[in-house]
Amino acid sequence: MADILRRHPQILCSLAIIRDRSEFASRSAIRSTAIFTVTRSRRAGARFALDHRAFDRRATRAEILAGIAERLPFGATVIARASRTPQHYFRHAFAAGGPLPLADLQLLQCKRGDLDFLPLECANLAMEEIAAAYRIERAGPGSNILSRSRRAPDEAQCLWLAFLWSQFSPHEQTSLSTAWEAWRAIERARPLPF
Repeated sequence: MADILRRHPQILCSLAIIRDRSEFASRSAIRSTAIFTVTRSRRAGARFALDHRAFDRRATRAEILAGIAERLPFGATVIARASRTPQHYFRHAFAAGGPLPLADLQLLQCKRGDLDFLPLECANLAMEEIAAAYRIERAGPGSNILSRSRRAPDEAQCLWLAFLWSQFSPHEQTSLSTAWEAWRAIERARPLPF
């Protein structure tokens, strides 16, 4: 197991893209995005930042993805949940004779060659267990698009925690999750801007 453990990247972005339908469904629209960024430095330890945006159906996929590409820090490692391909999708796509459309992460990778993209397969049950362990409120199964959009930052943070606990040494797990919990407590204590 020690052979597969790696060091946490200096800059890691956990990306959550919330859509009103499956990514490969026709008329699917991005309704919310969240970028949770963890920056490590020897002097300052770990710093955390969160960028959350919501969109109506008039915002185009190209505009939204261009905005994400602009906000991702140079040289970062980007994690996101891998797109789930509907059953028989490839058979129908090949039968239609056209090229397969690119997934969101593929399009982002085309725009930003300096980034390292890691699409993650992460079971909902694992995400639910992480959310329960850290008291993170996630949108439940069958939640409406508004609830899922509001919870995009929580989704991005759960994904980062899943990555942290599955890939890194116990020392890094403990030090980074403890720093994140302190940051989270400070963020919760801030007054609302309205």
